Amino acid sequence: MAQKRLIDKCHYLFDGTNNVPPTADVVSIICGMIDKVGPDDVALMDDVRLSNEINNAAGCQEPPIITFKTIYECENFTITVFLLPQGAAMPLHDHPGMTVFSKLLIGSAHVVSYDWVHPRICTAATGSVSGAMLAQKVLDNEFTAASGAWVLFPDAGGNLHRFVTGEDGPCALLDVMTPSYSPTSETQERFAFYKDIPYELHPTTDVVNDGEMTQEQKCRLVWLQEIDEPEDLKFSNLPYQGPPVV
Repeated sequence: MAQKRLIDKCHYLFDGTNNVPPTADVVSIICGMIDKVGPDDVALMDDVRLSNEINNAAGCQEPPIITFKTIYECENFTITVFLLPQGAAMPLHDHPGMTVFSKLLIGSAHVVSYDWVHPRICTAATGSVSGAMLAQKVLDNEFTAASGAWVLFPDAGGNLHRFVTGEDGPCALLDVMTPSYSPTSETQERFAFYKDIPYELHPTTDVVNDGEMTQEQKCRLVWLQEIDEPEDLKFSNLPYQGPPVV
């Protein structure tokens, strides 16, 4: 099965001794294998049914409850499926120190992502964005299952991103994350959530040398201010009921 072959290949390529982030060759191999994974390979229709039951039982939960299940997890990588009901959104968040491969299995989603403008000490000192850090938009696209896999890296490719489901129903996202998230680790940062604030509301020449940036680059600038995890963000962990993976 496609998901079993993906796990075996991840074990081989993400063995803890390879370069971080993965090389271009490794990225190409993993993306190609992810593209072969379909809804039936991970028993996705069972998840849709359970998600509907959970959200129906919750009544008028706004936003809807996001369900997820872990297909496989070890120290070096994790494979997870997230199911976002229609009208749901995954708020803007980061993946500290991680490379993340993603692919939509069903539905559509609008994805907006940012990278930090380095050095990350570029912070706003006054006003409503005090303490916010400067970032640049790198992705603002609609994705479907036909779009194929995409990847973000620890410092590039849109490590901070937000997903909003399309109007055609729920969407399901397959993620391969390396290394695995370990919030208790002494060296790995925790996931953080952010709100984005238009740069033009608080421009500053202290952190941006206009002479070194094109107008297009300046138009993509935003301030990102870290916030607490949204109180209305709810997750439900589902059991994996697909084909055996070991």
